[in-house]
Amino acid sequence: PGIARPGPLVWPLVGCLALGWVLVWLCVCKGVHSAGKVAWFTALFPYAVLLALLVRGLSLPGAHVGLKWYLTPSFDKLAEPQVWVAAASQIFYSTGIGWGTLPAFASYNRHDHNFVRDAWLVPVINCGTSFLAGLVVFSVLGDMSQETGVPIDEMQIEGSGLAFVVYPQAIAKLPVAPLFALLFFTMLLCLGLDSEFSMVETILTAVDDAGVGQNYPRAVKAAAACLAMFGVGLLFVTRGGLHWLELVDGYAANLTLFI
Repeated sequence: PGIARPGPLVWPLVGCLALGWVLVWLCVCKGVHSAGKVAWFTALFPYAVLLALLVRGLSLPGAHVGLKWYLTPSFDKLAEPQVWVAAASQIFYSTGIGWGTLPAFASYNRHDHNFVRDAWLVPVINCGTSFLAGLVVFSVLGDMSQETGVPIDEMQIEGSGLAFVVYPQAIAKLPVAPLFALLFFTMLLCLGLDSEFSMVETILTAVDDAGVGQNYPRAVKAAAACLAMFGVGLLFVTRGGLHWLELVDGYAANLTLFI
């Protein structure tokens, strides 16, 4: 299976995809107020897990190797266009710039809300979170590099490999590994839900502002949006879906951000 022939659906993944969109619908079916309440947990819980993983990562024997590689700048990389593309894509995506998420949620605030404070607070928190996640990742990568003898720049672990290779290895070394594994994958679920229901809420806000489907209740419009995106997502849960996922994530998503 590949891009030209994705192959049949992987039914366990289809079930997970359906469950994910049901959770998204539950988050947005009652409007931005229900989404805001969910966001308190989905946004704050990952920080607790990251801090726990950071404490464990810093205690690993080879953590200093990864932290030295992470914190030592390589100024020659600034001449590579792909570095700037990756950096801009990360900032644009994580802050919601270009997707309409920030204006959509900001439109629900009071007219006297301090938007200037939010305008600098959001980027600062975003960059601080990225830096914290980097400390966690590279403390574990340093230990992996010391154990295997493979330099970090030759390990080529990126994308889903960080979530399903590096972090699980860090969790396996924790004292109560099953508990932390549960917390970690709950964190991934929270991060995914946070991103998805924000984007769905953006779509629904635009639909409401345009006056489309005013005769239908909010829950019905939310269900229609989630069902449509579930249908699109079926391509990614085929046998060759990973190839399509990498293609869309690496090219289509980045390109739309810059446009």
